[in-house]
Amino acid sequence: MAHLRASAVVVAGLTLWACDPASTGGSDAEVGGAPASAGGADAAAVGGSSGLMGGTPAPSGGTPAPSGGTPAPSGGTPAPSGGTPAPSGGMPGPVGGVPAPSGGEPASSGGMPAPVGGDPAPVGGDPAPVGGDPAPMRPSTEANVALLECNVTAAQLAASAGAAHQFSAVVNGASRVLSGNGIVNHDIGTFPNPGNPNQISPQVYNYAVPVAPAGAGRQSTIFGLALSGSVFDPGTAETWNDDPTWRYEALRFGTAPGYFVANGGTDATRHPNSLGLDCNNAHVQPTGAYHYHGIPTNMLPAQPALTQVGWAGDGYPIFAVWGRATPNDPASALVELRGSWQLKAGERPSGDAGPGGPYDGTFGADWEYVAGSGDLDECNGRVGLVPVDGQVVSTYHYMLTNTFPYVPRCWHAAPGQGFNGAAGGGMMPGGGGMMPGQLPMCTPGQRMCCGDGVCGGPETAQNCAADC
Repeated sequence: MAHLRASAVVVAGLTLWACDPASTGGSDAEVGGAPASAGGADAAAVGGSSGLMGGTPAPSGGTPAPSGGTPAPSGGTPAPSGGTPAPSGGMPGPVGGVPAPSGGEPASSGGMPAPVGGDPAPVGGDPAPVGGDPAPMRPSTEANVALLECNVTAAQLAASAGAAHQFSAVVNGASRVLSGNGIVNHDIGTFPNPGNPNQISPQVYNYAVPVAPAGAGRQSTIFGLALSGSVFDPGTAETWNDDPTWRYEALRFGTAPGYFVANGGTDATRHPNSLGLDCNNAHVQPTGAYHYHGIPTNMLPAQPALTQVGWAGDGYPIFAVWGRATPNDPASALVELRGSWQLKAGERPSGDAGPGGPYDGTFGADWEYVAGSGDLDECNGRVGLVPVDGQVVSTYHYMLTNTFPYVPRCWHAAPGQGFNGAAGGGMMPGGGGMMPGQLPMCTPGQRMCCGDGVCGGPETAQNCAADC
């Protein structure tokens, strides 16, 4: 497992954060005018412990309702909890689409696919809704961060970056070859901004994922490539007291400052008070990579629809927000789908062992998987009818949700070429495995490994001086 160590460079009055050594597929050092932890942080999402993928860990002490409002049952209408501000300017159309190579599968330009059962919308318009009773647009969210207005158009972004939007997905034999340059084709926020002093620049994303996913799943770092040409990368580098067990959640960072030492908390490391996320739940790495921590709002249609927004590292499609109430019934209503992760009961350990206080969702370790408590499995996916490659098929697919984990943190099948992930059983917090970027749990009674990701064995200067 690669680890990140943050360092600051001041250029033209802005503090730019760099992470070294950065691993391919690693997560960003979250920025905002304050140094990242001394000693660095792992390159992916939050800490905690996890049940093995496919297992059904029992909730510890009951499952309280998530903070920020009471979610409606599956199929119902969620009560608003402050919500996520809608972007300004409406839904942009695709910009600078990429034609398909000769003989290959048509490349997506990153625009919104036409919903099943509806008529495709004109370029720049909104897709017609899929049949069934529509769910409310911009449903409630469990996030507690204030998102910035998306006031920069795709054309303005392309001009400032000096590159046109690029995305393609082409089937070549048993592989689907994905490529993008991170210059998205939808409205975004202003970068740099006070919480994120980084400028967007073109990237090089080239992946090959299986057309027929197979093999054992594992935890993910960069989860997948969006049809916008950017990546889903939900992890943060911000940890409480440099302890990867307690990794701050990007979309719950609104309560993070309460754990900082400057606010009477117990975190001895300085952190930014904001991560500068825009209306797409996205911001920018020090490398210039614009990436999503949650639902890319400006990739959604104006009305509920089965909306594919990307491809996961294992080759399964990624959809957002809405699905059928009955997964394999094409006539059933569209509803907002919810994850099956719940806040743990009780309080976190305190002192040197943890930040203390109730499990409120600020940290990834605050959550545990409770099978059957939502609509989706541990990797935020399920099997059901969805449009893929121009046909409606029953297949496993992932969902981006307004409930934790927002973007999946594990793959259902083995990842393809170019996607990194740590092999192992559990992928998420909640009972004995691990989440992306978290060190694994040792045997009962042992503490977390110090830095090498292995329980027991000699430690080195590259991890820490003491053994587990």
